[in-house]
Amino acid sequence: MISLQKGFTLIASIFLLVVVAALVGYMTNIRVVQQTTLLYGVQGARAIQAARSGIEWGIYQSIVNASCAGSTNFTDPAFAGFNIEVQCGQTTHIEGITPINTFQLTAIASSGSYGSLDYVQRRIQATVSQDPP
Repeated sequence: MISLQKGFTLIASIFLLVVVAALVGYMTNIRVVQQTTLLYGVQGARAIQAARSGIEWGIYQSIVNASCAGSTNFTDPAFAGFNIEVQCGQTTHIEGITPINTFQLTAIASSGSYGSLDYVQRRIQATVSQDPP
């Protein structure tokens, strides 16, 4: 008897190879997306901590030193590649006969170049006042 099914296993094995290759490509893509998402999350957390340090510096300057520089930039290796800009505005209000200084602080921490995939920026705002004497 003559077998008419010659080459059937070749077609099945090629189909199986294509399916496995597609699954490997899909799993690799998922891994890359997850890794990139994790990286962006870490950069965002680092940016918020850098902005927080800028706000704390601004609060110290405004309350302890009673001064308010208009805008100050920090670029230090301790900030791990982040540029921190602290902006400060001061107003004075009179309560009774006592002047109260109020400071509006904004800290912006950014890393990377704007428009690139590795760019991250966080902004924190705070308003503080000095205790009346």
